Amino acid sequence: MEKIISYEPMIASIINRLNILYDRDEYMQIGRLAVYEALNKHDESKCKESQFVYTMIYQRLIDEIRKNARRLERYQVTEDGVLHTIPIDSIDANLYLIGVKEKLTEREYAWLLMTIDGYALVEIAKHLGVSLSTAKNIRKQARKTLYTHFY
Repeated sequence: MEKIISYEPMIASIINRLNILYDRDEYMQIGRLAVYEALNKHDESKCKESQFVYTMIYQRLIDEIRKNARRLERYQVTEDGVLHTIPIDSIDANLYLIGVKEKLTEREYAWLLMTIDGYALVEIAKHLGVSLSTAKNIRKQARKTLYTHFY
């Protein structure tokens, strides 16, 4: 336990180096777990303990950043709350979507339908045959149009 605590400045340094601004406590804990695992796996004949621990912490934090990025890409929160205005009753939902169809472009409407069906933005981009960046722009424009339509 004392050994793990002695590596906390190193963990904090790596967190700062990676520019992690949010959830620092969570990343510190991930770093502590990496230290624990590194201390158990370390072989003194191959490299210094501090080098091995540093590498393990760095790799774990990078893995966590990538994991969070994938999660955020897949599950995008709708800030506007526009999708919450869709009626639960399927008949009303169909009428709602018919009314909205005239306001949106064909691609924006396809984005809306696929989003309601639970598709990830990456899947929507593939289906529409566009890049992820273009799909994000389609989403942005559709949200803007929906927001002005309702508010």
